[in-house]
Amino acid sequence: MDIELKHDPAAASALSSSADKRLAPQTKRASLSPEIAFEEKLKQVVVAGDRVLDAGCGTGKFFGMEFARRTGCQLVGIDLRENIGVNLGIDFGVRAELNHLPFSNASFDVVNCRLVIEHVDFPNAVLKEFYRVLKPGGRLAIFTPNLLHYFGAAASLTPHWFHVWFNSRVRGFDENDIFPTRYRANTRRRLRALFLKSGFSRSDISLVEGAPSVLAFNSLLHRLGLTYEWLVNRYDFLSGFRLNIIAVGYKD
Repeated sequence: MDIELKHDPAAASALSSSADKRLAPQTKRASLSPEIAFEEKLKQVVVAGDRVLDAGCGTGKFFGMEFARRTGCQLVGIDLRENIGVNLGIDFGVRAELNHLPFSNASFDVVNCRLVIEHVDFPNAVLKEFYRVLKPGGRLAIFTPNLLHYFGAAASLTPHWFHVWFNSRVRGFDENDIFPTRYRANTRRRLRALFLKSGFSRSDISLVEGAPSVLAFNSLLHRLGLTYEWLVNRYDFLSGFRLNIIAVGYKD
């Protein structure tokens, strides 16, 4: 997991709770966390009985789609990790590259791509593969960091060794969950263009801000992060600078 990668909702809540208590009422957050907001979007996108491809599913350590399994969906996971078999949230898993999916055309109703697209070298090729394996009427759901947020900007400007050090030493993550990032699809404008280029007829893209838990190691930086959070949530013209992108592409 890289510096901008998989946030732990429980850890984020714990790290920022004490600061929240000191905030004036008008600066307290009222919106859902990015992770929960994406989960709610997925619940709108996934229909009972769908066949779902979880692209970059990993070991299931951070996220799952239990709600989809409860509605009779079949969950197929794909990842390059050798230990994909420990992921109990999928019905079966396949080890393969996302730009060469080992599935026939029109195989899935939904592709879930959560905190993955920022790691790929050729996002256009990956999105074209997602489009190919989706059935007519299929949906591609993407959750990814925003390059225009200070979090994504800092991650894109710092080397991988720093990401490993920061996430393992400061944030307490396992080094096996830290991967290099590319950020080649990580603005609203760039992602919308990639959707169109890959064949999707339309896309729905929104941005959501999250708690500045990554700054909790320093009280001053954390308070600045809380102010930033309030500003980008308060003013719509600053929405392009929020933490995460939630996007859904639709195939006719």
